[in-house]
Amino acid sequence: MVLYSVAVTEAAGVDPQAGPGEGLPAPRSVARETARALLWVLALAAVAALSVAGVVTIDRVLGVTVLEPEQPHLLRVMTWNIGKVYLQRESRASDSDLGHVAETILELNPHLVALQELRDRAQLGRLVAALGPGWRGMLPEDVYDRRAALVVRLPSQFIPLVTSTGRVAQGALVRLPSGQSFAAASVHLDAFDAKRRLVQAEEILAGLQRLETDHLLIAGDFNFDTAVAARSSPDHDLYRFLTRELTDAAKDSGPTTIMSHRLDYVFFHSHDVREVRGRVLQDRRINIMDHDPLLVELTLARVAPKPARTGR
Repeated sequence: MVLYSVAVTEAAGVDPQAGPGEGLPAPRSVARETARALLWVLALAAVAALSVAGVVTIDRVLGVTVLEPEQPHLLRVMTWNIGKVYLQRESRASDSDLGHVAETILELNPHLVALQELRDRAQLGRLVAALGPGWRGMLPEDVYDRRAALVVRLPSQFIPLVTSTGRVAQGALVRLPSGQSFAAASVHLDAFDAKRRLVQAEEILAGLQRLETDHLLIAGDFNFDTAVAARSSPDHDLYRFLTRELTDAAKDSGPTTIMSHRLDYVFFHSHDVREVRGRVLQDRRINIMDHDPLLVELTLARVAPKPARTGR
């Protein structure tokens, strides 16, 4: 209480060491100075509360972003098909939407983003520039007219994952602050041929497994919905294949498209994952986009440091 009183009186222009009546301001300014002091204390309290809470705060009026401190044992993954409803005209990602996409990514603050239906590397370069310093991205050129990209803000080595169908997934070996390395891939499986989807998934997973890490992650638009796949269909076989070795991180998060289908997934394999949270953000589509972003958070076990050498 004493410290608080001294702080308030100093802010109001009062000498706390003065005798009775010696340090008081003129009568006309007492109310004004007191109000200023209270505002000053409230502002300091607000800043302290934000620092302690460590939350992400977006001030849309001032355009100021306060980012939470990095949590070395948390991996935040986002996947989003940023294309549009498939019509006769252009339905791939639009340059005019890139600012909105970048703003959404920065607000959600993922470490790794799988994006689908970009046109080319030039378009991806414009998005990475909009994200700002610290972000990197890569997109493979393949025979399809819309590509899957991977955008990260962690140390990464990009690796293309080629399939026999002409589709190339974008892979990367991503190193977390905690020390673990994830082999990750952004995928966009064939939209029209279920058997081709199964082949693509098998070959992409095999490519990830060759990267010699125990932690795997595949995110993207898989173009099938487990809720409507018949038990004897290739899509049912595809989901069984994926979940035989991987975990469906957002199994209960609901549909991810404008037509209420669940086409977007995040699958992972890691014995270090202790908690999984997934959610679909249904208010981020603009300009006839037909997919919602999916955000998954993986909480990892703390890795014990290697024992120091004794010199013996």
